[in-house]
Amino acid sequence: MTITFKCEHCGKKIEALDSLGGQRGKCPYCKQSNYIPTSVTDDDLIPFAPEYAESEQRSRDEQSQERILIAAMDTVEGMDVPLEHRDEVSAEDLYHLVVNYCLDLSGSKLEQAEDHLARLQRFPHSAATAVEDFISGKAIEPALDGIPAKLLQSFLIRLRDALKR
Repeated sequence: MTITFKCEHCGKKIEALDSLGGQRGKCPYCKQSNYIPTSVTDDDLIPFAPEYAESEQRSRDEQSQERILIAAMDTVEGMDVPLEHRDEVSAEDLYHLVVNYCLDLSGSKLEQAEDHLARLQRFPHSAATAVEDFISGKAIEPALDGIPAKLLQSFLIRLRDALKR
């Protein structure tokens, strides 16, 4: 049995084994750490008093309709499709990988930074454009404000050079 939840960072839908509930794990898309919720079974639920049964059923029906709408949205072309499976990838699609690369370097998470680099290398032209957008100031990400400007520029230049290899 699996637990389905959305990544706290990139919003992508993730499935994890039931046995991993209550632990932390990496998102397969953005590689950021997430809390994996525990699954809830009917045995864990405490039944409502009879006067609430009707509103409980109405709430379940609404939640069911919401799930159907969300599932329909997930099938819209380009939505929740991993980068590797898209026909076209723009520089903007890769901004999050550039940001995560810089954040990981600043936090001395070298293995994670290398993972982001490897994903960027799959899209050399778009990745190079994304990095240049950050170097030139065209792309701005508030999450990077905590990194001193000169250090951030050196991370971006290092990334640009690595993409050229």
